Amino acid sequence: MSQNVQLYCNTNDDGKIKEAYSGHRIVPTQNWDYFFMIDKKTELNLDKFYVENGELKQIEDTTLIEVAGQELTAEQQLEEMKKQMEEMKKLIGSLTNS
Repeated sequence: MSQNVQLYCNTNDDGKIKEAYSGHRIVPTQNWDYFFMIDKKTELNLDKFYVENGELKQIEDTTLIEVAGQELTAEQQLEEMKKQMEEMKKLIGSLTNS
């Protein structure tokens, strides 16, 4: 899988990703702690990654969700991004309440 997804992220002191902005050919509108080029599978599984010594690493004993090989329409991509945003909001909310 090609690494053509841009990821900008901020982390807490433990390296957990607390805020992320990702996509193809995006332009960040704020300063971020880290930038990585990742694949779609990593993007869809960001909750299973952390940053250590400037490297994006998978949390031990986690299983990544596979990416379907089908091409999505623009409407399907938009719907999927909305779902991902909701999941990320929930994840960020759980991290800030910890």
